[in-house]
Amino acid sequence: MPLDKKRGKGGKFKRNNKKEISLSAEDLQYLIENTSYDATEIKEWFSGFIEDNPGGSLGRRKMMEMYQAVLSEEKARVFVDQIFTKFDTDNSGEIDFKEFMLATNMSDATSSEEKLRWAFKMYDQDSSGTIDVTEMVEIVGNLYEMEGVSKDTAIERATAVFEKLDVNDDGELNEDEFVGGCLKDESLANLLNTGASEEQKHESEVESSDEQS
Repeated sequence: MPLDKKRGKGGKFKRNNKKEISLSAEDLQYLIENTSYDATEIKEWFSGFIEDNPGGSLGRRKMMEMYQAVLSEEKARVFVDQIFTKFDTDNSGEIDFKEFMLATNMSDATSSEEKLRWAFKMYDQDSSGTIDVTEMVEIVGNLYEMEGVSKDTAIERATAVFEKLDVNDDGELNEDEFVGGCLKDESLANLLNTGASEEQKHESEVESSDEQS
């Protein structure tokens, strides 16, 4: 789900010739190490971000407008809600550039594994490195919802997958356990790979057959 990044000279932005907002070397290095973007791309993103948000932070409403340009309203709402639940820890209604880039990098995931690792990080709200069964049901449900499928269809399967993976019965899964287990779940893997459930595919095939007959 690529968003347009505004190209600029990158790194710094002067407002009213008085205040200079800079991308710190620490934040730049952190984003290089924790996203798929290189230094040049990050600086370009920063220039566009500060051009649109001179105060250095992005509000929920503006982010909704951005994602509605590339997603349906429902998918945009789900995604933005996830971002702010994860990153807006002080409930200010805003996120900074570093948080925005982490979220953007997650949203660019294309493979099933990348999508699942993105989902895991979004719902590991305390960054503990583990999730419990309630969190897993929410993760899978929202993945289905973002693809236009009712989350109700995922609850039983998510619970069953969790119970199967939680071999030591400690009530928690780490990231690798979660990703590996979901990738072994054919129905979920098909959803993530194609953007449609097997049920939706079947319905489409039936409709196509009806039209031809």
